[in-house]
Amino acid sequence: MRHETAAAIRIRKARTTLLLDHPFFGTLLFRLKGRETHSVETMATDGVSLFYNPGFVDTLTTPELVGVLAHEVLHPGLQHHTRRGNRSPRRWNMACDYAINPLVLGAGLALPKGVLLEDRFRGMSAEQIYNQLDEGEEDGNGDQEGSANADGAPNAPLTAGGIGQVLDAPAPEKAEGKDSAEQAREWQIAVEQAQTLSKRAGKVPAGLERSLDAAEEARVDWRELLRRSCSETSPADYSWMRPNRRHIWQGLYLPGITREGVGEIAVAVDCSGSVSARQLSLFEAEIRSILEGQRPERVHVLYFDTCVHKVDVYAAGQQISLNPVGGGGTDFRPCFDWLEQQQLQPQMLVFLTDLYGTTPAEEPLYPVLWASTGSRHAPFGQVIPMQAA
Repeated sequence: MRHETAAAIRIRKARTTLLLDHPFFGTLLFRLKGRETHSVETMATDGVSLFYNPGFVDTLTTPELVGVLAHEVLHPGLQHHTRRGNRSPRRWNMACDYAINPLVLGAGLALPKGVLLEDRFRGMSAEQIYNQLDEGEEDGNGDQEGSANADGAPNAPLTAGGIGQVLDAPAPEKAEGKDSAEQAREWQIAVEQAQTLSKRAGKVPAGLERSLDAAEEARVDWRELLRRSCSETSPADYSWMRPNRRHIWQGLYLPGITREGVGEIAVAVDCSGSVSARQLSLFEAEIRSILEGQRPERVHVLYFDTCVHKVDVYAAGQQISLNPVGGGGTDFRPCFDWLEQQQLQPQMLVFLTDLYGTTPAEEPLYPVLWASTGSRHAPFGQVIPMQAA
C-alpha cells in the first residue's frame, strides 16, 4: 500500500469539504486525479490530472487550500484547457485567473493574498480579458508548455499572482484516446450535472452561468460566420455554361451557380479603442482572405470614432492594410453619411467595433455586418461575435 503524504492527506480532506459545502466544485474536482510533483511551482491541471507541489500546499491555510482547489477545477470546468488556441500560454493563464478568481471569492471561498483580481475584468470571458492584457503585463519566466519533466508532469507557465496554472488538454494517447473536442464535451456534461446537483442543494456559485455562457460563445467560429455572411451578400446567378457536376452522374444536366466579381465593399474600423491589436490583426487577415475570393472592384476602408477621420481606397487586386487613427467616442452614423455623400451603395458594409455607439434611425438598403468585439445587439444587420478572437 502506497504511503499517503501529508500534502495528499490535506488535499483529500479539502476535496471532502468542497463536496459537502460547495457541491458544484466538489463534484467536478473528483474528475481530476491528484499527482504530486516538484516540477510545478504551485498547482496545474490539464483537465485529466491535478498536479500539485507539496511545498506549495504546505504554505496554504485550510480555507485557502479549499479555495485554490475550487480555482483549479474551474479551469477545465470553463474549458480553459481547450480554448487557448495559439495564444501565449502565460498570458492565457493570467486571463483565465482573472476570470476565475471573482467566481471563487463570490462563492464565499478564500484565496491566498496577491492573486490576480481586478474590477475592470469582472464579468468578462478569458478571451476578452486576454485581448485587454498588454504584452508587457505578462510576468514570470518561461512561455513554453507541453514538454514533460522527469516525473512526467508538464511544464507550466509561471505568472505573478498565479496559484494554479491551466495546461492544454493532453494528447489522445494520454487521455484514453479522446481528442480535445471529446474531452471538452465530457467536461460540458459534467458541469451540467454539477449545476443540477448544486441547484438542488441551493448552492450555485454566483456569476457561474454567465461564465458558462461565455465559454459556449467562445466555441463559435467567428471566421466561418463572417465568411458565410459575406458569401450570402455576394451576387450569384445560374449558368448553363458551368453545369452542376453533382447531378451529371444521374443524367441530369442542371445549371451551376456562378459568382462573378462584386461591386464596391466598405469596411469601417472603430478607432475609439474598443478593438485590441490582436483582434484587428485577425480581422484584417480574415477580411483580406475573403475579399481575395470576392474580387470587389473597390474596397473603401473608413476609420471613424465620432466622425470619419480617414478613408483608404483599394482597387481590385490590391491587398488591404488596416491602420487605425483617431480615438474617442463612437458614432456609427458618419460612416453611413459618408457613403451617401459619395453616392455609394456598397455590396456590403462591414464594421469592426464593440457596438457601443449611436446607430442610424433607419436601416440602409445594403447589407450591414457587425464584427463585434463586445456583447451588444445591433438594431439591424447581422452580428458576428468576435469576443473570443
